[in-house]
Parts: sequence; C-alpha cells; structure tokens
Amino acid sequence: MERGRTRNDKVRLDKIVGRNIRREREFRKITRDELAEILDITSSHLGLIERGERGATPVTLEKVIKALNVSLDSLFAEHSKAMSAREKREAGAYRKKANTLISYLTEPELKVLTDSIKGIVSLRKADHSDMTFSEIFSEGD
Repeated sequence: MERGRTRNDKVRLDKIVGRNIRREREFRKITRDELAEILDITSSHLGLIERGERGATPVTLEKVIKALNVSLDSLFAEHSKAMSAREKREAGAYRKKANTLISYLTEPELKVLTDSIKGIVSLRKADHSDMTFSEIFSEGD
C-alpha cells in the first residue's frame, strides 16, 4: 500500500482548488487581475492556479480564503457549485418572485427583510455552510 499523496492526487486537488477559486471569484464578479492584485501574485500565476496547472501555496490559500470570504473546506470540495442552466432559470424565477413581493412591502417591512437577510448571511459565514440560497428557500416549500 502506498503511503502519502501521489502525483495524481496533487494534480486532482490542484484542479479542484483552482476550479473552486475561479467559481468563487466569478460569483463575486471579481476580475482575475483584481484578485491577483489582492493576493499579491501575477494575473498569469492566478490563471495557472485556477486551471489547476500550478498549486497554490498555503500563504496564497490563506489570502484567497480572506479575500473571497470562503472556508478552506469549500476550496477543497469536489462537488461543483457552478449553476446549471436549470438552476439559473430557477434562480431567475426566485428573483422575479422576490421583486414582486418586495414591491408590496412598506419601509418598516423592508427593514425587517433586510435585517433577516443579513442574519442569514452572517449565520452562513459563521458555520461555513455550503448551502446555496436556492437550497435555503426550497426547504420551506
């Protein structure tokens, strides 16, 4: 039985981490140049990391975690959070429903809603939840 990581394990993990960094960066609408500047690396180096062609150092991973406000676990998660076409349509439908509902709210009700959403976001940050907003809202259906 082989001990430790193999070269294939490292390549696979580099690809997973890179894909997750790119997904999180794009989700936040941050350009590669902007994130590279925050991480104090070149844009081409970040591109290599995102494509899994080069592994990120522990120092760079720490900076990514802080810059994108993600957990280390989420960077190493094999499952993809990239939205499928169906999920994008569903998200659009949720937005449309939310906008319609919001248009009927009074100012005090809008404040309560805003505070509630802020609470959900801070809870997700606190427990490093990987649950998506569509998963949160579908639980009550």
